[in-house]
Amino acid sequence: METKKREIKYDYLRTFAVLAVIMVHAIPLEAENKAQWLFSAALTPVLLAFVGIFFMLSGLFLLQSHGQDIKEFYWRRFLGIFIPFAVYCGIYYWYYNVYLATESQTWYEHGRAFLFELVTQTIPSAPHLWFMYVLMALYVCTPFLARMFHAMTDHELKIFLIIILLVQGLSTYLPPLGINIEPAITYMIFKGWLIYFVLGYIGTRLYRNTPYQPFAILGAAGFFITLLQKYMIPAYTPGIHDMAYPMIAMAVSMFLFCYHYGDIQIPFLIKAASFISRYSYSIYLIHYLILGQMVKGIAEKTMLRHYYVPRILFETALTFAISLAIAVLVDETVVKLLKLGANALKGKRKLKKEN
Repeated sequence: METKKREIKYDYLRTFAVLAVIMVHAIPLEAENKAQWLFSAALTPVLLAFVGIFFMLSGLFLLQSHGQDIKEFYWRRFLGIFIPFAVYCGIYYWYYNVYLATESQTWYEHGRAFLFELVTQTIPSAPHLWFMYVLMALYVCTPFLARMFHAMTDHELKIFLIIILLVQGLSTYLPPLGINIEPAITYMIFKGWLIYFVLGYIGTRLYRNTPYQPFAILGAAGFFITLLQKYMIPAYTPGIHDMAYPMIAMAVSMFLFCYHYGDIQIPFLIKAASFISRYSYSIYLIHYLILGQMVKGIAEKTMLRHYYVPRILFETALTFAISLAIAVLVDETVVKLLKLGANALKGKRKLKKEN
């Protein structure tokens, strides 16, 4: 979520995205009545669309880095993405496997266990971290995708977009209908969350001068189709979220809405969005722990526990505030020191080579 040139509309979008992710995790899994079900059914797909938008924001800027040195690209991702990721994974590990542990282990055993969990995506009680493993896998490909897209004409890029959407549609909709096509498309590399990653770049390159109205209609259609499907055929879950066409339509619609209308020049909002955006990555990483282990317990002790929507809003706001405070504290101390140390080691190695 680094950019060469920050634009305030994308800071607004990052702010909304991190709030959306927190809120979707604050919504209870079970609804007690029809009104709660309708609220959840309508709001959840909108909030989940921001997961795709997170990918789109990353791809929008990074896929323009076709001229950047590949080694430098990976080094910057290591500093800006992997180091904070490892630090916050360490916090989860410490909380569940050290602080709450009933049996003691040596630091060597903890170190080995932590590294194992880090590389095998088994950090305790942190299911949201799947996002990071997908993102880091995409970053490995990014320098080469950027060069490929830069060399493609707009017409070729449209063909590429059609092909990946078609393949993903077949993969999403046919298996639940009993048509197993996985053996035929297993080795297709342009599918899955990559679609969102490239859509940020493709959407702004191909459609930056296109009127927004068609995309507004597309997003609204995606929303109502999703809601209708949840009501009519709720068991057909592969066609509701993630890679479903309606979800992609909603994500693209909201993304392009921000692109066209998000340049709001209000000084207070600019400062707030810029500040939050700077720590949005870390807020995302830590929020699940704060929500599950702190905020839900606080909410349970208040009168808000009896009210569905106010409780969701309270948990979202408090989780966001605490997560932001922790993100600032950790990023400006531990993470910054580790980055400085990594750069210092790199500088020493470079100096030795020159000598």
